[in-house]
Amino acid sequence: MSENSDSVLSLDAKIYLHDIEKADILVGIPSYNNVLTASYVLSQVIKGLDAYFPNFKSVIFVSDGNSADDTLTSVKKVNLPSEVKLIPAIYMGTSGKGSAVRAIFEAAHHLKVKGLALVDSDLRSITPSWMQLLIAPTLTGTDFVSPYYNRRKYDGTITDFLCFPTTRSLFGKDIRQPIGGDFGFSIKLVEDILNSKMWVFPDISRFGIDIFETYFALSKGYEVKQAFLGVKDHDPKDPTSQLASMFRQVTNTMFTCIEQYEQTWKGIRGISKIEILGENKNNSVPEPIKVSLPATIEAFRNNFDRYLPIYEAVLEQEIQDKFGQLKRLETSDTNFPSEIWAKTIYSFIATFHHEPAFGRDKLIDALRVLWIGRVGAFLRETWDQSRDECEVKILQEARVFENMKSYLIEKYDSKN
Repeated sequence: MSENSDSVLSLDAKIYLHDIEKADILVGIPSYNNVLTASYVLSQVIKGLDAYFPNFKSVIFVSDGNSADDTLTSVKKVNLPSEVKLIPAIYMGTSGKGSAVRAIFEAAHHLKVKGLALVDSDLRSITPSWMQLLIAPTLTGTDFVSPYYNRRKYDGTITDFLCFPTTRSLFGKDIRQPIGGDFGFSIKLVEDILNSKMWVFPDISRFGIDIFETYFALSKGYEVKQAFLGVKDHDPKDPTSQLASMFRQVTNTMFTCIEQYEQTWKGIRGISKIEILGENKNNSVPEPIKVSLPATIEAFRNNFDRYLPIYEAVLEQEIQDKFGQLKRLETSDTNFPSEIWAKTIYSFIATFHHEPAFGRDKLIDALRVLWIGRVGAFLRETWDQSRDECEVKILQEARVFENMKSYLIEKYDSKN
């Protein structure tokens, strides 16, 4: 990485880095208004470093978005062992998780660390063993460690119905949580990401960061593994009311990466398994999050007609008709085939690539409404089913995406 004026490290962070000089391991915790959980996450990270890496010089960087609460004050009060240093500092530049992560990556470069882990600051289920699972592989030849969780039923709907099946199909890697948030990195991958020209896309500095990291690692052929982290218990979000900006930023970044890396994914066929490290703790299963089927259906129905011109331009009539039927989902069972959803996602990827006249932001907003409809259909179908039964259906749908990849390529390459 070359020194440049685009650095997002604050003066405070640079002073800490100057005093520390060098380290073996860096753990980054992006934070914003997480006073209730950040100090707990920090304490678990410290225990993990002490237990699994006692002979390494470790640094923890709480990279904060200028929280309005006492997040940084709370983490400064946590007791540290002498061999672990803390950097509690705000980052500069665009407000968002991606900027927080970029500051952490810059710190890793300055400290010349050997391995790095990122963990979210709203976690309530993190254990010390996460450090061993995320960091140890990066010290022995693995470049990217992706999380594998036991997630709550209906938690991670952007992952389940968009990022997971699309990523798996395009890049041929069975990576279950491409936007999980808790990752391990080799310093080689960190340096490569820092030097990427993709940082010019604003949403990478926000919630697009996780999918960007994953797509970068997959497209460049880095060694990837997954780690069983058990339950992910964090601040869940209702898909109808709390995920609008996240959906836009993740989807815009994902579709942009698909364009940037098309020479890689177009030539990939089939799916290869990715090794999963650690013990599968299926005996520890979280409670389902609270979602409202009526509210989900209403959010879809109230916004569907607004984007009819886009749907008519992007989707085949059969697909439009199926979504039209979902407006009656509350009073009737509607079969919604996975083939319809795969065609929908692939059609929007292709249209995004062809630069629609109505604009990419509006295109993604239109897709978000259809995604809400897809979630609603899944809720209706699986309401009385277990989390494991839901997982089986999600994996089945991912295989449909895989089998229909040629549909995407045909549309993507079409000039019409």
